[in-house]
Amino acid sequence: MPLSTLDWLLSRECPAARYVALRDLLHRPAKDIERRKARQVLVRDPFLKDALPQLRGMLPAGGPSVSSSAVDPGTSFVLLLLEMGCDADVTELQRAADLLLARWERVIVDIERGESPAVGSGFVSACRALFLLGYGDDPRLLSAADHLARRRVTSDHVSESVAGDLLVLTSVAEEKRSAAVQNAITFCIERAKNVELSAMTDDQARTGIGVGDTSDLLELLRALAAAGAFRSPEVDAALGRLVARADHRARWKLERPVGVTLPVPLEREGDLSRWVTLRALGVMQHFLSLTITGAP
Repeated sequence: MPLSTLDWLLSRECPAARYVALRDLLHRPAKDIERRKARQVLVRDPFLKDALPQLRGMLPAGGPSVSSSAVDPGTSFVLLLLEMGCDADVTELQRAADLLLARWERVIVDIERGESPAVGSGFVSACRALFLLGYGDDPRLLSAADHLARRRVTSDHVSESVAGDLLVLTSVAEEKRSAAVQNAITFCIERAKNVELSAMTDDQARTGIGVGDTSDLLELLRALAAAGAFRSPEVDAALGRLVARADHRARWKLERPVGVTLPVPLEREGDLSRWVTLRALGVMQHFLSLTITGAP
């Protein structure tokens, strides 16, 4: 990877991308001085500075009309903010976590009672956000993960990509994974490799930023990487499609619109994207052992 691309990702003109690059691409430890400095100025990022105050108005009030509801714009926006390095220490996301738990309380109670409510991408996305917000030890979330695991393996009516479920299931710490969760992770990996990767259309191969909406090729590869999946001919073919979309400097464009109407612009569709590039390079690190030399 050219150093010019690394410099672009670490540019101080985009504090959020700099922080995520230090954390996820260069794997700087939490005590690293540069990572700590980047985290301190995270909310000064031009997009976050204007967007965070808008989060409260985007989060829905009350529970969903049906448990199988699709992901709502507020939850999608939370996932985007988490992608950009925000966490539970950001005040706006602390409140968002409380609202997400309250919104899905009835569904979670039903699951804890041993019932099997039909759930859609809205619930899956909320669970994904709550795990990222630090609720990995919460028994309610662990019960929800078990429910998603059983549903994925046993239901004939789960037609969506396994990517969303896989991102939730792999958020469960290994020592807390039930047999059902571990079995579902294995199931999802095999389904992704043997069915979904080869079925991805040219439109789905266009690169974007997944926020709980319909998964694309990059999102599915990220889910496989999170699960620790190994390379296979199917994965290699998918990686080839992803690499082919990069320019000569290993930068990717935002080819798919972000799946939520944003209160302020993030990146323009068709332009080179720091956020897509970070996601794609993370996939390359896992599957191709991408190394970055000359990093500051």
